[in-house]
Amino acid sequence: MKSKSIKVVDTSTLVHDPSCLTYLMQKGVTACIPWKVLEELDGLKGRPDIGYDAREAIRNIEELRQGNHPGLMIAKKMTWDKISFLDPKISDHHILSTANGLMDSYPRVSIVSKDSMMRIKARELGFEAEDYYRNQAEKNTDDILPRIKVPAEIIDTENFTFEYVKKKHGDIPLNSGVVCVSDWTGDMKRPDERTEEGEHFAAVRHNGYFQIINKNIQAFGIRPYSGPDSEVPIVNWPQYIALYLLTNPDISLIFLEGGAGTGKTLLALAAALAMKSQYRQILVSRPMVHLEDRDNMGFLPGDIHEKMGPWLRPIWQNLSIMKEMDPKNKDLIEKLVLEKKIEIEPLDYIRGTTFWKCLLIIDEAQNLTPHQVKTIITRAGEGSKVIFTGDLDQIDRRRRLDKISSGLAYASSRLQGQDIVASIKFKTSVRSELAKIGVELL
Repeated sequence: MKSKSIKVVDTSTLVHDPSCLTYLMQKGVTACIPWKVLEELDGLKGRPDIGYDAREAIRNIEELRQGNHPGLMIAKKMTWDKISFLDPKISDHHILSTANGLMDSYPRVSIVSKDSMMRIKARELGFEAEDYYRNQAEKNTDDILPRIKVPAEIIDTENFTFEYVKKKHGDIPLNSGVVCVSDWTGDMKRPDERTEEGEHFAAVRHNGYFQIINKNIQAFGIRPYSGPDSEVPIVNWPQYIALYLLTNPDISLIFLEGGAGTGKTLLALAAALAMKSQYRQILVSRPMVHLEDRDNMGFLPGDIHEKMGPWLRPIWQNLSIMKEMDPKNKDLIEKLVLEKKIEIEPLDYIRGTTFWKCLLIIDEAQNLTPHQVKTIITRAGEGSKVIFTGDLDQIDRRRRLDKISSGLAYASSRLQGQDIVASIKFKTSVRSELAKIGVELL
């Protein structure tokens, strides 16, 4: 009897992280791929949402097999003893029967899956089952902006900055925003004016100083907005901070995270249009997540761009909002789209191309795996900027992703504090009073 433990790897794990086999084998275990998983990967190659990952997983398997790696096994045998009640037409059951056939040869067999239903089935049948967590975010990250006291006398009113002192202000990561409680009004046109102490402006921490954000900041006519009027006016400070960072040429990677209707996509598009002269092209995409991960693309009419229509409708809606704000905006946006200066592409196309001097917006990024986010970021060429937007409370692949394994959460947590990276979290819904209470109470 062999002494090594063996882990049966299912399709969801290989698509989540195509390099998972090497990672598992480095831990001293044998990684087993059931024959059914090979067939499933082959069937996923053409999927516009995960085809790129399936193809990369296939390449990695081929490389390991050609190198005769001793830690990789491809299992063809299935054993239905004691589990004969399972339906053999279901793919998951093929994988379970493969694991069942290994029980006589290995003292410890476990199934590694990102699919929660697969893990439930495996455990109910007496198998060991585990989630795959190679890359995950820190839990319980704070989404409340820090408040710091900033007396007027410490502000440099020529550059509108003040010194960052860690002992005084706390541990504020690079490019993170704060709300400033001060007796200065925040009015850059009247730098000597004083008022009663209160939350009058926001600032962003750079290396040894904070840069105060102009209260009149806007991008392509879009200004910070607090949503429906309420009895107690609330300033939407995260939107001030987001507009400042989005339009800052020194920031190359930005994560905008927040609930429905908080303005993430609109701000990203407005900033992109405001900076259009700095980039060769504006590229916009979002993952095409199917209900229960079932591929319905083949049933939709038209080519790939026409099939993408339902997924990309929110992007066009946000562009329409800016068109309606000013007739000049409408003509300009339509001209940019016609000349392909604004391009909306399938995510697979973007991940397969190196882009230079481009501004790339990836919407609904909560549905991406850490590997997918890494692939997008590492495709960025010189002079490019990447913006990810998403809502961790609206993960559509809940059987395979959660708030700590989502690529949006992982990359934002992992890259925070880098000179060219920024992350902003939104709390306030600006759609309507109905949308606002829906976000807060449901």
